[in-house]
Amino acid sequence: MKKLFLLLSIGLIAFPLFAGQAGDKADKSVPAYMTEAQANKKLPKTLPPSQFSDPQTARAYEAAKEIPKVLAQQPCYCWCSRGGHRGLLDCYVGDHAAHCGVCQKEALFAEKLTKEGKSPAEIRTAIEKSGWVNAE
Repeated sequence: MKKLFLLLSIGLIAFPLFAGQAGDKADKSVPAYMTEAQANKKLPKTLPPSQFSDPQTARAYEAAKEIPKVLAQQPCYCWCSRGGHRGLLDCYVGDHAAHCGVCQKEALFAEKLTKEGKSPAEIRTAIEKSGWVNAE
């Protein structure tokens, strides 16, 4: 009986450790984003940039308004896809991005690369390589 108790106890301790390792692997995958075909369909409207007094937030919402098809094809590394977002554009349909520096940095980075002539796929590759982290 003591052996059974000991084995169960070890299992209860070890299981979360191994489960955490599996979760870490999953966290290294890419968050959800729309395909080009999905982004070419009707997209939801973003909130107006004028609704925000913070300059960076307003700039990020302006980017979302100007390049929605590009943002729709980008993953969002705040992992809001776990809450149902289909890509970075969904962060700008409501006020989620107003409270999230990750969303804002990614959108401004995507805008910069779009102005440099990069395609949505090239931008996604740069975002996946964490290019947005130190972008201004």
